[in-house]
Amino acid sequence: MTAERPAPDAAPPDADPADASARRPGFGRRLARGAGRLTLSAGLAAGAGVAAVLGAQALQERNAPAEAIAVSAPTAAPVVAARRAEGLRVETRRLGVVEPARQVQAAFDLSGTVETVAVQEGDRVQAGQLLARLDGARIRARIAELEAQRAAAEAQAELARLTLERQETLRARGFASDQRWDEARLEADRIAASLRQIDAGLRAARIDLDHSELRAPFAGEIASRSVDEGAVVSAGQPIIELIEVDRPRVRVGLPEAAAARLTPGTLMQVEIDGRRLTAAVAAVRPDVDPATRTRAALLDLLVPAGSRVAYGAAVSVIVERTRDEAGFWLPVAALREGGKGLWTVLTVAERPGGPVAGVESVEILHVDGERAFVRGTLSPGDLVVAAGAHKLAPGLRLAPEEIPLAKALGDHAPAALASAD
Repeated sequence: MTAERPAPDAAPPDADPADASARRPGFGRRLARGAGRLTLSAGLAAGAGVAAVLGAQALQERNAPAEAIAVSAPTAAPVVAARRAEGLRVETRRLGVVEPARQVQAAFDLSGTVETVAVQEGDRVQAGQLLARLDGARIRARIAELEAQRAAAEAQAELARLTLERQETLRARGFASDQRWDEARLEADRIAASLRQIDAGLRAARIDLDHSELRAPFAGEIASRSVDEGAVVSAGQPIIELIEVDRPRVRVGLPEAAAARLTPGTLMQVEIDGRRLTAAVAAVRPDVDPATRTRAALLDLLVPAGSRVAYGAAVSVIVERTRDEAGFWLPVAALREGGKGLWTVLTVAERPGGPVAGVESVEILHVDGERAFVRGTLSPGDLVVAAGAHKLAPGLRLAPEEIPLAKALGDHAPAALASAD
């Protein structure tokens, strides 16, 4: 016979009914428990629903294409049309110095007292113009003395000639010995040599007289004068500094590879005092400076008429190098940093809902100021966001506003692009 199991809320058989009623929960407590169970079940159900919605949304965003069109209004963006360049011309600048083609510290080649200084600093002079003069009184006295000696020697030479003729006549008749004839002949030779010596002295004295006048060896400008009248100077002491001002020259050190490409007459560009001038290669030294490992090049600066340059001024010599690289010139502001050292640009991609921002990868080949030469997955004619690309995201709806490429590149635009636009 199976014993019956009492109900959970039933009191034991021997229990006092009063105690059973005391232990049974009241209606309010059972209602509270039921409400709690309902609340917990509802909370769990609501959480599961929210999780399901978020999961579906995340899955939808993950599976959505990168160029999905946003529901917001299109963003205005300045764009330029990519234009392929078949070669890259790279400009580098080397520091050079302006110097005169000719410069001299003019000096006398003999000592003496300065009698005249005929020029002042800043004067323009012509070749052969008198600059200064020494007192030539001693030299002129020496010339006069030598001229007198020559006159005496000429008289002695005439006497020796007549004596020799007589001795030859007497010797032929047998009235003169060979000894007397030899003496007369050799005396005539001695006096002739003395005349030649005097003539050499006269030439030297006249040269000294000419050199007592200091004249300009070439046309130029007086940079400085070191002495005044009455000063006693020695041979070789600088008197006047003369600079040839019409032929300025630039001296610049170039890398061996760049110097090897230059030949006399090659035209180069030089920037000085904010101006760009043309210079022609005059010469390139064959040796390499051991300190700088460069070769010195001399450039004749072609200065427009009426213009001048300051000697000793620093200039920038523009050295051009061409690389056979095809690519695109873009503003630096169009570049966005990508991963692993790569760069990207935003392009305009046409979609059914309107243009959106697309992404293309590029490699930077050269940067010049605010422009960059790049290559990558761009195609000619692609519209590239020219500025503010770092503020935009791929897939964003765009309202492109095309501007000329030359304008976007500004002062750094290549001449070919500027003329095309």
